[in-house]
Amino acid sequence: MTGIELPSVTRFRNFLKIRTEHPNPAYHECAEFLVNQAKDIGLEYNVVEPVKDKPVVILKLPGTDSSLKSVMLSCHVDVVPVFEEFWTYPPFAAERVPTGDGDFRIYARGAQDMKITGSMYLEAIRNIIASGQKLKRDLYCVFAPDEEIGGIEGVKVFVETEEFRKINAGFDLDEGLLGIDDRYVFIYAERTTTQVIFTAHGNTGHGSQFIEGTAIEKLLPVINSVMERREQNKQQFMSLDADTRLLKSGDVTSINLTGLSGGKQANVVPATYSVTFDIRVSPSDDLDKFKNWLRELALTNQVEIEFLSNECRTITNIDRSDKFIDTFMNSLQRINVNPIPMICPGATDARHVRTKGVPAFGFCPVNNHPILAHVHDEHVFESGYLKGIDIYTTLIADLANVEE
Repeated sequence: MTGIELPSVTRFRNFLKIRTEHPNPAYHECAEFLVNQAKDIGLEYNVVEPVKDKPVVILKLPGTDSSLKSVMLSCHVDVVPVFEEFWTYPPFAAERVPTGDGDFRIYARGAQDMKITGSMYLEAIRNIIASGQKLKRDLYCVFAPDEEIGGIEGVKVFVETEEFRKINAGFDLDEGLLGIDDRYVFIYAERTTTQVIFTAHGNTGHGSQFIEGTAIEKLLPVINSVMERREQNKQQFMSLDADTRLLKSGDVTSINLTGLSGGKQANVVPATYSVTFDIRVSPSDDLDKFKNWLRELALTNQVEIEFLSNECRTITNIDRSDKFIDTFMNSLQRINVNPIPMICPGATDARHVRTKGVPAFGFCPVNNHPILAHVHDEHVFESGYLKGIDIYTTLIADLANVEE
């Protein structure tokens, strides 16, 4: 690599500089940037707002046969908040810093999660157009808001719209994880977010008394049972081989106590107390059975239970009889990329797309990189970004040229 900054890198850095962090993401500024990119590339574009002030930007490269199922490339534009005092470089300056070996680090919130992916999509499309290729299928890039806060007013509502139906997607490439070593990964399923609040009501009184039937007494067995389950799952996770632990983390249900609430002052026994758990149920566990266990735990201990989300489980089966999935595998293998299937330990917008019967794989063609999503000093190596563009150029063209 040389010190000369390529236009593809400049465009990536300009995308990163747009402050789309919560709680006040600059969505309209971001949409304007993407529309200008579409005009420069020569793409059709449409901006829709299923929810006011939360635009979804749809870019289209028409194929030679629009009657065929299309290929959709998905990217969320929002990023998580930052604590600037912990950053070496300003988190929205997109500083390009030499590594000393000819490469550069690009520091910015969103450098990994996930503006890099959206930028690679657009640069790959530039390459395809410049090569003179004519794709058979319509190709859509969909840039959506609010993934970092669950996508409820983002992709979840977008997939219910006429605009999504018109895309007629046959396959979705979505958010993936960077590879920490020579290996690449692709995501075909996710843990199911199952956040829950248990609330107990009981007798109250002065803190100097031995009061029976208090809210906390009812809640403690619930907390102990769930935390015991957590310890079992933790031991299952720790028993995984260290070399594959990250890749297999989604195979184990995670449980974390994230909130305790109640009490007015130290000398008053609270009449109401609650505990919140963030639970991500792995596809290796029966989701209905797990939820019923939580309900039974509440019933047995006379406490209320509230599920904060009611998401269904979505999985894309790795079935090579599907022409898109077979092409995904063959295309990457042809360029010596052999990604490992993985269950995502968190959640991505792909889960909303899968509810409409569209197979979706999360894939980020960058490897040999520490995973720094949501971390201070989030950055990406420029060489990885440029290599990823080349991989996507091949893969996207192959997917959009799948024979009917």
